[in-house]
Amino acid sequence: MLQAVCLAMQRTLLASTLPNIQRVVKMFAATSLTMTDRIAVVNYTSEKGRMELSFKYGTDDLPERQFNFNRSVDEDVGLALTRIATNINGQLERKKKRKNSKKTGETEQQSTLQNGVEVTLKYKNEVVETNKANIEAWKEGSILQVGCQEYVISVNAPTVRSIRLPKVIMAGFPVFPHVELEHAALQDCVTVWYKSNIRGQSYPASETRTVNNKLFVNSHEETLSLTPSSSDIGRHLLLVFTPRNGSKHGLPVEVTSSSAIEAGPGPCPFEYRHAFTTSYTQPGRFRCISYNILADVYADTKYTKAVLFPYCPPYALDIGYRKLLLVKEILGYKGDVICLQEVDRKIYQYDLEPLFHANGLSGCYTEKAGNLAEGMACFYRASKFRCLETESIILSKALAETTYLSDILYSISQNAQLRDRMLTRPTALQVMLLECTENKNRLLLVANTHLYFHPDSDHIRLLQSYCCIRTIQWLCAGYTEKYGVSPAVVFAGDFNSCPEFAVYKLMTTGHVAESSEDWQSNAEEAVSGLEAVQAIPLKSACGTPEYTNYTTGFQGCLDYIFFEHQKLAVEEVVPMPTHEDITCHQALPSIVSPSDHIAQVALLKW
Repeated sequence: MLQAVCLAMQRTLLASTLPNIQRVVKMFAATSLTMTDRIAVVNYTSEKGRMELSFKYGTDDLPERQFNFNRSVDEDVGLALTRIATNINGQLERKKKRKNSKKTGETEQQSTLQNGVEVTLKYKNEVVETNKANIEAWKEGSILQVGCQEYVISVNAPTVRSIRLPKVIMAGFPVFPHVELEHAALQDCVTVWYKSNIRGQSYPASETRTVNNKLFVNSHEETLSLTPSSSDIGRHLLLVFTPRNGSKHGLPVEVTSSSAIEAGPGPCPFEYRHAFTTSYTQPGRFRCISYNILADVYADTKYTKAVLFPYCPPYALDIGYRKLLLVKEILGYKGDVICLQEVDRKIYQYDLEPLFHANGLSGCYTEKAGNLAEGMACFYRASKFRCLETESIILSKALAETTYLSDILYSISQNAQLRDRMLTRPTALQVMLLECTENKNRLLLVANTHLYFHPDSDHIRLLQSYCCIRTIQWLCAGYTEKYGVSPAVVFAGDFNSCPEFAVYKLMTTGHVAESSEDWQSNAEEAVSGLEAVQAIPLKSACGTPEYTNYTTGFQGCLDYIFFEHQKLAVEEVVPMPTHEDITCHQALPSIVSPSDHIAQVALLKW
């Protein structure tokens, strides 16, 4: 009986204390990252024979700062430890000279400096011999003793190589860091955003952080991106970024915005389109987007600013401004399959890929041939699809080297000038084979391209589109044999061809006769004796709008989402912006539209 009473009392006590225990655990989890100051990071660099050592140190006399050292791996560790002590004591000495203290305070400091900060390295409670080489001395779990502070050595720890915030930050638009990492996984990293304080308001000390004499307040937003509100206009941002890889973490870094949060440009045409994409898609459906986002390598030229888009203010052509609009627009469509063209390599690497990944999208990048560092990106929602295969195909290379395009190569080889022009184009085809997570018997082949732009080149575009669709057919046959399921096809992109031309006819009717005028669009490069035939039944998901590209020099429908209509159907098309919205700032791009193209968005169902 007594035992039962005691057990009941224990259960009651545990039940009453459990919420407190849980709160303590949560508090510890929330504060554990601030303890990363007590590690010292040792990284062996790509520079042969060198190592980097970093840790944060501070005392009552010296504000905390990060100390960084670059040493030879063959150097005696004693020399490295001496250098650490010399640097820290030098900082303390300089601080003492700058400080106008009372005499008693100076005496205390002199006493500290006379003794100096001692630096030792221990491993398994034994002091490491000073004649050991650095590469042997600095081991995982060693203890670096700096004065009275101890640091656990972490070898090749997650490290931030560089980080910065955008130069343009606007209310209502997501802001995210440009970060380069080493030994770290971005999805594991921890971010904490702070905003500069509002004058006249007081905050608990635990909620604030001071950087460069500016007070910042914790916003309690711990995502990769932050969207400031209109009430934040005029404030600056601080990001505390802790690199991690699984459970292993490195030293946190702080970065502040160089400029204050500004007001946005006002309502953007794409925001009205977002009214049709307020929710994610239901099972059995997927939303597809095709969008030429205007590469910075083309937008940031004197010719573009003076001739192509003179009506667009230079600041609105700047990629730092445009990418804020692009990210908000694209993510707002809540797409499941996203095909982008004119994607700068760096924009994909440092902006789109990390931010889209944080929003549940996985992707890949295909670069055109040549040295312009732009290409295509295709993303898919990881909850909807699993990627089975990817292909990055340079059309000229495929044409010259593959057997399945040999008949096309033979035809164009009858005209040396035509052959040379075709085989020097940098155009690429990007392909992904996706498996539907809802039904593994559903495969989707997504193809993405951006065809040659030149006005005299209808014949080149027709040849390129023919190479693309023949490649897609060849891949479909291989995938069907490999997986036992015939994929449904979605072929999207900027085809640089209006509906009245043969590219559209080839896609939607499957046939272009050898007598087509498009083969003869350039008399010196005329294609003769070639009939284009393809067997995939395709339709344009968004139809043929009056235009998908609108500048003062050209307006026309160039962008399409072709889909295999025997396996897929269109359920909904996001309406185009009104003509008034497109022309309210004369043409595209503008301060409210980040590209000269208009995104094509359609909801497809199996």
